[in-house]
Amino acid sequence: MNVPSDAARCYKIVFRGECGTVFADLFSDLVIESRHGYTRVVAAVRDASEFYGLLERFQDLALQPVSLSEIGSAAAGLDASSQALVRLAGLAACERKPASAMYEQVMAAIREGISVDEIIDALAVLLPVVGTARITALASAVQHACDELAGSSADGAARAPGVAATHG
Repeated sequence: MNVPSDAARCYKIVFRGECGTVFADLFSDLVIESRHGYTRVVAAVRDASEFYGLLERFQDLALQPVSLSEIGSAAAGLDASSQALVRLAGLAACERKPASAMYEQVMAAIREGISVDEIIDALAVLLPVVGTARITALASAVQHACDELAGSSADGAARAPGVAATHG
């Protein structure tokens, strides 16, 4: 498929750390959202030169991207958050997936802006379909992610909604 050269392409770039207020001042033409210890940026660029120029601006600020993707290229009609939930559901349906794979998918979903409560709701919907054993394994990965988020900030600022700091 040929894309006209004057058509803007949208990209989502995720950075580690919450720097939304800094970005808002420096990049007024971008859609910016910070939460759960990550900052998501959505940018429309017209060509490769503008794209790489934007990446250089981020590099000048010593920002390290965690992920970069073209929006809409992975699955027609599904936004990135929906794609992350579908990947979690697929992982729950698979047998014998390592805990590390489950944990990585849970963290990827959180980086996409999905709350822990939404992940738990998805697990509840999957329970009658995939069974208790698989949901328990994925729930353990959710707990591990929550523990990491709760411990990633001394004041709990990076804590996911509904996640209390664990003491023990």
